[in-house]
Amino acid sequence: MDTQERAAGDEPRIGGTALVQQLVREGVEVVFGLPGVHLMTILDSFHAGADAVRFITTRHEQATGFMADGYARVTGRPGTSLVVPGPGVYNAGTGIATAYAASSPVLQLAGQVNVAGIGLGNSLAHEVHDQLDLVRPITKRAERVTDADQLPRAVHDAFVAMRSGRPRPTHLEVPPETLAAPTSAPLLPAAEQRCAAADPDLVVQAAQLLAAATTPLIIAGGGIHPSDAAEVLTELAGFLQAGVITTREGKGAIDERSPLSLGTVFVQRRLDPAIAAADVILAVGTRLQGFTMPASTTLIHLDADAGEIGRFASPTVAIEADARTGLQQVLDAVRGRRDPAPSRADELRRIRAGVDAQLDAIEPQASIVRALRDGAPEDAVMVIDATMVGYMCHLRFPVSGPRSWLTSSYMGTLGFATNMAIGAKVGVPDRPVISVNGDGGFFFASNELATAVQYGISTVNVVFNDSAYGNTHLDQRQHYGGRILGTELRNPDIVAYAESFGAAAVRVTTPDALAGAVREACTDPRPTVIEMPVPRLSSAF
Repeated sequence: MDTQERAAGDEPRIGGTALVQQLVREGVEVVFGLPGVHLMTILDSFHAGADAVRFITTRHEQATGFMADGYARVTGRPGTSLVVPGPGVYNAGTGIATAYAASSPVLQLAGQVNVAGIGLGNSLAHEVHDQLDLVRPITKRAERVTDADQLPRAVHDAFVAMRSGRPRPTHLEVPPETLAAPTSAPLLPAAEQRCAAADPDLVVQAAQLLAAATTPLIIAGGGIHPSDAAEVLTELAGFLQAGVITTREGKGAIDERSPLSLGTVFVQRRLDPAIAAADVILAVGTRLQGFTMPASTTLIHLDADAGEIGRFASPTVAIEADARTGLQQVLDAVRGRRDPAPSRADELRRIRAGVDAQLDAIEPQASIVRALRDGAPEDAVMVIDATMVGYMCHLRFPVSGPRSWLTSSYMGTLGFATNMAIGAKVGVPDRPVISVNGDGGFFFASNELATAVQYGISTVNVVFNDSAYGNTHLDQRQHYGGRILGTELRNPDIVAYAESFGAAAVRVTTPDALAGAVREACTDPRPTVIEMPVPRLSSAF
């Protein structure tokens, strides 16, 4: 421990100040939170350190987790949220659960009731027994600290967890007395990123299989992005001339305009022939849920989480490793065994063209998605809600790089996109951030337009309005004899509603107008809502 670290610890201060100082030491620059009586001491500590940490107040606790998640996914640094105990933790749970599903590093800071009342059921304000039980299923690490001297260590341990192995949310809760208690606890060095290497013998086995392959295929999942593995994955695919299929979370692992890109799989079977034709498949950072693997498939499965390997398909070679580190080991080993493969560009383009032709026949979604792509700048971050047009975006909106495509992963969360876009924009203020919403999902979080306006966060929110919860309405039309119940909506004037917050807003009715509106909104310093009325749509699957 250096002199500066000892000096920081030797200086008496309260627990809340020590906690904030350790957050700063870990690199925290932004906290998304909602004030409450149990948090006043830590809020005062944030106020004292306002030059180091920006505090953004949301209008609902659910938004805190989503915003911290969006920030984390686009920056690669853990996001941080702050909520009161009890209802605050309950409200924030959806955002934390979504971050857990997407393997996103989010630290949730939460209050607690007074130390003397924890676990006694005395009906104290916001009391839950036991609050840690609420968050353990959706966090990688959850801890309660009642000793102020332990706060720097607890913050540090949370960041160690988020920067090791598979990143997922952590939770730290602190009672008011602990935040106010004096402490001289020293600060700790920032947690380092720990990237586990692959077993060399398994790397050799994988390299031998890939070096002998003639029709290799790579399936890339969301684990590519936390590891920053897109560059080495693209390099390996090029060397092998392997086609690349991504999951929704894996979009951006390879430039989707590359001849090696075969597109994205999402609850559909259009790429099953390409999977069946592969003589060796390398799956990286994915559970392989929803993929159909022939029994004879030679599968190499590489993942940071050993518990996901073999969950949905039995691998020939199972490699537990960080995606970037493991892929680099495999690439180096393959290069030692063969020359670069001859081009398969024409073959792979034909496969991709056949799939694209099927998707382009689905209207009006195909034209709408083309318009979104035409209007969005190349470096835009896209946040895709659970909506009919959004599903087509997963399949037909090409992205060129990593950390550009944010989804709710297997959680399938409705209404997360507006909030997550705000957090993403805070993380990358120089990049356009566009959320794609249905009207149903948009009104889950439309109140956070107030947050965006208050802090000058210029997100672009596209709302496709069919006056329905479109997915469930379609389900009732297709599978329940058209017996409609609970899926039709009456909305306010969305443009007037958005303008009442001080946001820019416009209504468009054609794909060409949509492209122009998106293009213009990406240059507007205000948050923008673009409404496009659409008919009740059919499925993209």
